Amino acid sequence: MRHRNLLGILLFCVGLLAIVQPAMADTVDGVTFTLVSADQAGNPGGTLTWDYNVSNASGVTIVGLFVNGGLFTGGTPNALAFDGFGTSGTIDNGSSLQGVLFSFASDPGVQNSFNSGQFDLTVLLEDNNGTFVDLFSDYTGTISPKANVAEPGTLLFLVSGLLAALLALRWGLR
Repeated sequence: MRHRNLLGILLFCVGLLAIVQPAMADTVDGVTFTLVSADQAGNPGGTLTWDYNVSNASGVTIVGLFVNGGLFTGGTPNALAFDGFGTSGTIDNGSSLQGVLFSFASDPGVQNSFNSGQFDLTVLLEDNNGTFVDLFSDYTGTISPKANVAEPGTLLFLVSGLLAALLALRWGLR
């Protein structure tokens, strides 16, 4: 009986592993770059913002230089949203940081757009060679209009009408 339970739990865990997609990380020279939420969605006129995690195990301090997000349509991309690794502008060896990487302000006149590509984060390793490292992460940004949702008053009116019709049918059949 225990073996069946364990087998069931094992199959469930394997199923979860097949469904859950881990965040893709790019590691170069001990520096790891991931997006907090790679797939963003919003409405016309809204702003999408991508955040990052960077971990430094390079053996030296790193400096965030700039980010490139490729081509965007249906709005205005903003690589200047990159916080440059916070107030110090660096991440020490053995440390990590989460911050703002990139933003996209969608045009209110464009009802639908889809942008995808790869962010390219350029980092400088403060070693004797002045090594530059490019780290990459895939992203998507989807803009679509808000779904029309019926107001509670409309739903209450519809339910009341259906209930009245049901009662009228029931009393009419007697």
